[in-house]
Amino acid sequence: MKRNSLYIITSLLFACVLFIYATSINYQNNTNARQTKTETYTNTVVNVPIDIQYDSAQYFISGFSSEVTVFLTGSNRVTLASEMKESTRKFKVTADLSQATEGTIEVPLTIENLPSGLTAVATPQKITVKVGKKVTRDNVPVVPQIDSSQIDEKIIIERVTVSDEKVSVTSDADTLSKIDRIVAVLPTSEKITGNYSGSVPLQAVDRNGTVLPTVITPFEVTMKVITKPVRTTNSSTTTSNASTVENSSTTAAETKPDNSKQN
Repeated sequence: MKRNSLYIITSLLFACVLFIYATSINYQNNTNARQTKTETYTNTVVNVPIDIQYDSAQYFISGFSSEVTVFLTGSNRVTLASEMKESTRKFKVTADLSQATEGTIEVPLTIENLPSGLTAVATPQKITVKVGKKVTRDNVPVVPQIDSSQIDEKIIIERVTVSDEKVSVTSDADTLSKIDRIVAVLPTSEKITGNYSGSVPLQAVDRNGTVLPTVITPFEVTMKVITKPVRTTNSSTTTSNASTVENSSTTAAETKPDNSKQN
């Protein structure tokens, strides 16, 4: 009888040990499964444009970065991949200036339309914006500008013209008062080695040549450059003509709009 009781007790203990072991293994498996299911990934999206909401009819805004970096986190790789591409992206970064008035203000950035299961953080999380009364000035003269280093030493510039001699400029009232001139700047990648014709961007600059935040209409013009070769009869003539190249590129470029293409 005692031996049977011992067998029974031993069997019960062994059964308990097996139960505890099985429960422990099952718990570990479930834990691993949960960890696998909750694994997250983080992707970085750069150059995300900021959608700024403001009264564009009354105000002109400037002084801010137009793009941010967004860090996306989630467990769904397919959704993350979709949000990485601009063509399939649903979320957007916004800045609400709808109630803003004139002055320099700091505005928080908001991420909208984010798919379920994702979290996002924008860097920076705020932007500083200058808000001013919107003003437009018409019939502002355009001055062509060519750096002397962009002119081949074997030629002289006879004439520089632009397709639009006057343009419209929009900015805030304070910035508009600082504009000294509108320049049509030959791109630094270009070099004048003979007659030239090409599109060049327009910039509004102050007296020190600092580019000011504006909207110029049109934003670019066609620049035409008429040149002639430098005479090389003697060294003194060559030197004189080399000097003329620089003077011509400055004087002609600043005083010869193209009257033949006015609308």
